[in-house]
Amino acid sequence: MNLWDPTARAAIQHGDQDVLGLALAKLKKTEAELVVLRYGFSVPVAVLVRMYRGPTGGIPDYDYLGHVHGLLAGAVDGLAEYLREGDLAPEDLDWQSSAAVRNIGARFRVDQLLPCAHCRQRKISVINPRGRPREYCSAACKQAAYRERRSNPSAVAAASNDPEHGRIPCFAGMERRIPVDVRFNLIELQQRGAISIDRLTLQDDPSLEACVDDLCWRRWSPGSPLRRAARAALSHLVRRGVTPDQVWLHGSAWPDGTSHSIGLECRYIRDMPWYFNERGGTEWLEIPRPSRNAPLLALHIRPTDPTTF
Repeated sequence: MNLWDPTARAAIQHGDQDVLGLALAKLKKTEAELVVLRYGFSVPVAVLVRMYRGPTGGIPDYDYLGHVHGLLAGAVDGLAEYLREGDLAPEDLDWQSSAAVRNIGARFRVDQLLPCAHCRQRKISVINPRGRPREYCSAACKQAAYRERRSNPSAVAAASNDPEHGRIPCFAGMERRIPVDVRFNLIELQQRGAISIDRLTLQDDPSLEACVDDLCWRRWSPGSPLRRAARAALSHLVRRGVTPDQVWLHGSAWPDGTSHSIGLECRYIRDMPWYFNERGGTEWLEIPRPSRNAPLLALHIRPTDPTTF
């Protein structure tokens, strides 16, 4: 649940029995999510820091640990203030049965176990205390899969089309850059006809630099792989007749009238269903692995039936 969304906040505020939901609705989205993951599901602070700063490691030398601790402290103070205003006690906050807590937990899939890529048993937690979600449940499975790939290379291509375990052909070569829960969400949406997913290789186009640099030059340094990826994606859209003011670019505000989206490193891709359903978006270009020199592989996602989100 996106607690920053006015509809979601209104829904919580009309639930008279969910005291914790009412309190969380007073917080900002990030604060509410962090406090629920930390105190509702005991997610380690180190994992929260990695989730907050994203897959690239964020801004060099920035104190993300202190920042997350500050957000948690602010969220706790916000909950305490709500209790004081309502003459309530901490015992009134039901972390076990709160609908708001369950919705945030479901969004981050904290209780879901994913299948091992070799033995296929569901043993792997989506939120991994040691970093990115694992592909294998044990070292034995990892070694067995390695030996299988060496002895039967054709099995690698067959394994790339295995929707039940989060693999489809358009993800090939990008699996480790697309979070496991995102892969399963995209496959589920595709299977029920809500979206279509294609795979694109974006090209650098120097002839369009002047047209697209206005959206990029303040965002990233000239040598940044993010800048190269954003420019290539913008050039792809401009060549098709899309104007820059119709494009939402990774990390910017959500202005009205944007029907095309560009995401990088899967940072905002979880907002894609909301964008299609609530903002009337028509396509989403996601580049999971921006690079300075390697080919830029992208997922081209379009809504086919937004009513099924």
